[in-house]
This record gives sequence, C-alpha cells and structure tokens, in this order.
Amino acid sequence: MKRSLAILIVPILMICLVVSCNQEAIIHTDTAETISIKVNHEFIIATPSNPATGYMWRETYDESMLELVVSTFEVSEAVKKGEAEVGLEQHLRFKALKKGKTEVLIDLLGPDLKHSKGQKRFNVAID
Repeated sequence: MKRSLAILIVPILMICLVVSCNQEAIIHTDTAETISIKVNHEFIIATPSNPATGYMWRETYDESMLELVVSTFEVSEAVKKGEAEVGLEQHLRFKALKKGKTEVLIDLLGPDLKHSKGQKRFNVAID
C-alpha cells in the first residue's frame, strides 16, 4: 500500500514542480500601475522600440532586489493582434530576488549613451 501511494505521489509532485517553474511572466507597460510580484518570480517590462535608430532602452535598478534575466526585441502586441503592420517592443525580463519595494528606471539612450529621448519609471512591490 505504501509503495503504491509513493508511486502516485512522486509523479504528482513532479508535475507540480514543472508547472510552478514554467509560470508565464506577465508583461507590464503602464508606469502608473505598481508591478506586484512574488520572490523568485519573473515579470517583463515592455516598451515600444526601434533599434534601427540606434536608440535603446537602458535599465537602472537595485541589483540586490532584482535580476535582469534578458533584454530582447519582440513583435509588438498590436502587430500580433492585427492592429498594426509594423512595431517592435523591447522586453526587459526581471526576476524578483527578495521582498520589498523598489523601482526600475529605463532611459531611451542613443548609441553614445549620453543623449536621452525619454525616461520611464516602474514601481515594483515584491512579496
């Protein structure tokens, strides 16, 4: 009986682990909304971008609170929905490291990293 129970429990635990590890990161675009996230979970900040101009969003954040996992360029949601024909977004994927409140500041900087064309601030609350 105990062996049968163990044979059932192990696959169930494995499935739970896989599902919890594969949680999809939520995409955030609105600076007016606080990003609420749990420790060890990931979120994405997405903002319109055109890397061909030489301008890219550069991030500043507290490295003790957040880890930048990857920065990529993706086809915009508007294009995916058929609402636009052209459009890219820069996706900054972060992982929350510890509880607390912090912020992510992103600057649209040119190739010389000196001239800014804009700035956005995202507040993050980590539980």
